[in-house]
Amino acid sequence: MQRTREAARRLDDDARAVVCWLDAEFPGLVISMEVQRHYSCEDNEIAHVEPGVTDRPRRHEARDAAEEALTALGWFLKPEGRDVRSTFHRPSQAQSSHARLADIARVRRAVKQASTSYRPSTVRQG
Repeated sequence: MQRTREAARRLDDDARAVVCWLDAEFPGLVISMEVQRHYSCEDNEIAHVEPGVTDRPRRHEARDAAEEALTALGWFLKPEGRDVRSTFHRPSQAQSSHARLADIARVRRAVKQASTSYRPSTVRQG
């Protein structure tokens, strides 16, 4: 039980950081973010991410970025067809500017590290 509570706390922290990062990456576009988890998921799994946006045609762009960021922070997407519960996150105005900048920097580092750590193997020709 304690392990699951810790995972829920970590997801809240990471989701808050990601929605702050989305707000910085897509100014004025993302107004909220829904994160769904299966009731019987592993601690590091989420089912679905859905950003609430002001410009509907750009929703997929924001969702792809949110999924990439959460994956870089150690979450795995498992969109299987089981029952889910949702949490909703908004860019927090209650956070200090320093805390928001720290969250944004943490997500940027994770995304950058995840994108540079993947190096496809080179196949030799001939």
